[in-house]
Order: sequence, then structure tokens, then C-alpha cells
Amino acid sequence: MATLSGPSVAEDRCKLYPTGSVIEYSYELVGPDACLAFCEQTEGCVAWSYTPHTFNPKTAPGECRLLPDDGTREDHTRDFCGRLGG
Repeated sequence: MATLSGPSVAEDRCKLYPTGSVIEYSYELVGPDACLAFCEQTEGCVAWSYTPHTFNPKTAPGECRLLPDDGTREDHTRDFCGRLGG
């Protein structure tokens, strides 16, 4: 379990690109709240980014990326991102 220093911070309409490696990808999670919870439960996760997929939500509802750093933030019309620890 990750140790949190404060409340999680979620942002709408943004995407985080890793500055290094990605801790883990998940294509089974549905929604940004599930991606945030996955990050909170994963050791070393500092930030997350969720992209909902529209091509086949039954087999790949979205892409959740867990990052070991804050990454590079970009405004995005349909993605979600956030950081742990406030």
C-alpha cells in the first residue's frame, strides 16, 4: 500500500505523460475514480492519468497509467489525471 501524505488531488480534463517510466498500465478499470483508487493502492505511485476509450468499452473501457512522478501535464478535452498527496 502506498503511504499518502495528504488527500488525493484529481483534476478534470488533463493528461499526464511520464517523464520516465510508467509503474503500471491497466485497461480494465472503468472511470477516473477507479484509476485514482488503483494509484492509492500501488506502492510508488505518485500520479495517475486516465483515458476513456470509445472504440470498445466492453473489452477496453479505458487506459489507466500509474506514474512514479508528476509527469508532464497537458490540458485534454476527454482525459483525467491527478496526483496523490496534495
